[in-house]
Amino acid sequence: MNSLNRLCLALGLALVAHGVAAQAVIEPAATVAATNMVAGTNTFIGWSTNGAAIYQNFRVAREWRSPFPTNNPALATNPMIMRLRAANSVITNQVFAGFLPESLNQFVWTNFIAHTNGRGTQIWSQRTHPIGWPAVAPVILWNTNSLLWGMQGLTALSPCWEGEGSTGQVPVTLLTRRHGYTRGHGMGLEGFNTRQAGAKVWFLTADNSLVTATIRRAVVRTGKPGDYTILLFDRDLPDTIPPIRVATPAEVQSRYLSPAQGSGCSPIFKTEQAGNVSADVPGFTVNTWKGGDSGSPNLLPLPGELVFFSGRSTSGPSPEMQADMDALSELEGLNSGKYQLQWVDLSKYPNH
Repeated sequence: MNSLNRLCLALGLALVAHGVAAQAVIEPAATVAATNMVAGTNTFIGWSTNGAAIYQNFRVAREWRSPFPTNNPALATNPMIMRLRAANSVITNQVFAGFLPESLNQFVWTNFIAHTNGRGTQIWSQRTHPIGWPAVAPVILWNTNSLLWGMQGLTALSPCWEGEGSTGQVPVTLLTRRHGYTRGHGMGLEGFNTRQAGAKVWFLTADNSLVTATIRRAVVRTGKPGDYTILLFDRDLPDTIPPIRVATPAEVQSRYLSPAQGSGCSPIFKTEQAGNVSADVPGFTVNTWKGGDSGSPNLLPLPGELVFFSGRSTSGPSPEMQADMDALSELEGLNSGKYQLQWVDLSKYPNH
């Protein structure tokens, strides 16, 4: 078994054991004396699945007893006190054992463990703003030992732009050759605007050549239909900067179990302002919830490809987002049909 597999299974078992222990110290409500847990049973009762993960199920029976009162011998024979002295509890615990072979989780996990050898969380080996920036272009180089290196969609992640606060904040992700995505909140009044017109956004090709796009106009959403800003650029980006493919948050959540859903190890790649990527897997985890990380892309790591499905605390791709992109294109006299989100088909993987 791969060391990451062993680590994740051990973590799952430890969390389950912790859950049992936490319940074992809860006293019956009517018990006022100190309690003692009597040895119970932990019986395997079978296997189960929710469509992606496989679980071992255990019936856990425990008994708690309070000691006899010593300060009043009469209470020791009182029927009511005798009933309150003991309590029983039976719970069923599920222990994560693995993924079903046909599940999206298995597809992602087996690729991830084959992809991590010698890899780290740092995305760029260099990312600096020289004196004179933004009139002078930034200095950016890819880290070829990054978890992201070599994956389709990587070059859609902008290393910096003029609208950021500190370096790396409010990042831009390329969704079509002419549209970029970032957060909606904190970006000014909702609606179509030209507040960012003229601001530069930089992208980096796989061979470390900078590509500059200039913003023409934008649309900001902070309520319905979501939290996002779509930026329209002055030109189509070249073939060396292909846009990232997308999926809806609902589809990813219905087909890909997260650790919070009891799936064990389920990598999600999350970039953050300091220039790192977290996989949400032990050994590849960094803080991705700092002020300024909002809008950073959440990415499903398919084999060889990053798929964008939401931003950090911001909305994911939707028909409403596409409608806003179409409207931006048409305001510039462009054929909106040329600038459509590229959807990844996940339908072959079972729902859970």
